[in-house]
Amino acid sequence: MNYRYSISPRLFENNSIEKIEKKIVELLREDVFIICVFDADVSRRSDAENKKLTALKKKYCKKNNVLLCDSLQSIEYWFLLHYEDTCRHFNDSAATETALKRYIPAYDKTRKYLEQDKWVRDLLTDNKMQRACELAEMYDGRDSYSGIYKAIKKLK
Repeated sequence: MNYRYSISPRLFENNSIEKIEKKIVELLREDVFIICVFDADVSRRSDAENKKLTALKKKYCKKNNVLLCDSLQSIEYWFLLHYEDTCRHFNDSAATETALKRYIPAYDKTRKYLEQDKWVRDLLTDNKMQRACELAEMYDGRDSYSGIYKAIKKLK
């Protein structure tokens, strides 16, 4: 499949719920389908942030051109599902990253590492992506979750 796409912001930048919503509103002015991938860990650290996240999800849940794909604690949980069947509680994104490093020891949340394609190719081998999607769907709404499977289903 060939899709025209742009990634904004690039890679892993810190964004608040307000910045995420501002970007969604900006993109909705164009004729595009928005897949918004973000970490939901701020929702556990603050009741105020949790309310903002809940409101964001409620606002866009019925929009046909917006798909929110958050992960709790972080996107590393999505990567971890490619190697491990788990929905256990992670105290923070660092704990999730530590668990992931058992399978991808060199993993590093830096542009230099993330732009390498080998680790991504490894995620796609041996039907890992399909299994991660199945697990993510099964654990949706649990203590640890990732909505990235929704984007993959949508793109297929």
